[in-house]
Amino acid sequence: MDPPSNAHLNFIQMTAPFNAPPAGKPADMSGFVQDYINTFIATEGREPRPEEYAIVMGCFSPEMLPVVSTLARGFAVYDAWFCGVPSQTFCNRSFFNASASSGFVTNKGGPDGYQKWEKNVAPTIFNRLEEAGISWAVYFDESQVISLTGFINAPALEPYWKTRFRTMAEFHADAAKGELPAYAFIEPRLIFDHNDMHPPVASFEFTEADGRKDLVGAVSDVRAGETLLHEVYTSIRTSASGDGSNAMNTMLLVTFDEHGGTYDHVPPPPAVAPGVVTDPEMGFRFDRLGVRVPAIAISAYTRAGTIIHDEMHHAAAIATLCGKYGLKPLTARDDGARDLSNAINRTEPRAICD
Repeated sequence: MDPPSNAHLNFIQMTAPFNAPPAGKPADMSGFVQDYINTFIATEGREPRPEEYAIVMGCFSPEMLPVVSTLARGFAVYDAWFCGVPSQTFCNRSFFNASASSGFVTNKGGPDGYQKWEKNVAPTIFNRLEEAGISWAVYFDESQVISLTGFINAPALEPYWKTRFRTMAEFHADAAKGELPAYAFIEPRLIFDHNDMHPPVASFEFTEADGRKDLVGAVSDVRAGETLLHEVYTSIRTSASGDGSNAMNTMLLVTFDEHGGTYDHVPPPPAVAPGVVTDPEMGFRFDRLGVRVPAIAISAYTRAGTIIHDEMHHAAAIATLCGKYGLKPLTARDDGARDLSNAINRTEPRAICD
């Protein structure tokens, strides 16, 4: 702990340097278990049992995730893809779509709580596409009521909430008709009844008190995420459109916003800061990437068993779109970032189900 007084405190209560390594020093990746224990004590008010904190050192076998593992073997896996920031969901999702987060680091904190994200004015890749007249859509599960993507980047995306934000039922219909936009961003269920491979955040029960029924949140299970990926892949694979989007001209990128707190031994490398932020949250200068996350590129022009060792990060999708359509970079982070062309290693397409 640096300073030691940060032990057993919620991250909102911590003080500088917030347990970060000194500037220029590599992270030694030794604090995963201790951080879990400290956070558990801060939030639960007791010491966790060994079997509780051991989960941060766990993993899933290929047999436990047959959809992910089959696609990973069948196409391209990135083994050095890092999330944008060593922090939480909201910040990393903003970096994926905007290469910036208006200086915010945490999901919730400060006097505004979650509402601080209303001040996230960073323009997104969706805005660049819109300005260039290139089609795009964010697809999200209608049961979630709102899109978290639309909330995190609300100042930039609110004008398109009713036109560019669509349901997953519309995604499957668009894919079947060959009418997917040039860029489709798929958002899993992130708020409740998760199918994003996220552990459950809260539980709800039906009650009949005063004639009122409370919302029920299903227990989260990674198999729900497996089902989502299977459904998305299948819709793309079976699209037979001759002149629209189809399996032969669509790349499906599968990745995660951040690592979720589970252990990894590879230190995050330095990063290009997106720009000057005068008063960044927690004093972070956005000069270090976050922990590695899984990433799979699925394309008819990708050989089975491809493993890509290039250092990648969340700006890759933006860099790919900017390069393809001649768009201006959003920030210094995506300007010059590696794109997804390293996953294209065939000159003739293959059947993506072989």
